[in-house]
Amino acid sequence: MNTLLQTTLALLIGSVITVNGITAHVDDITASAKSAVNGANVHQMATALELYYSDHNSYPAVSGGEELVNTLEHDGYIMNRPLDASVFAYSAKDNGQNYSLKLN
Repeated sequence: MNTLLQTTLALLIGSVITVNGITAHVDDITASAKSAVNGANVHQMATALELYYSDHNSYPAVSGGEELVNTLEHDGYIMNRPLDASVFAYSAKDNGQNYSLKLN
């Protein structure tokens, strides 16, 4: 990241933006955006898991979001890694016939 961008980001953190008389805190906007992205990523992970199951007749026998992302990426079920795989909680259940996937 270049110095100008780092400086700009540092100035924006904790800032308040006013547009057309509406005030919004940058931190709130950032948190909302991260939440939306994480929700979309969970949906994409679930879709990739169903494709994996279709090919292997079981869900990946791994534990944790990082291991899940690594497995799905390695096996070609996802091409772009989520920004933060640690936000996912994943575990295979019932000998790979079911799974639990949620946001931490």
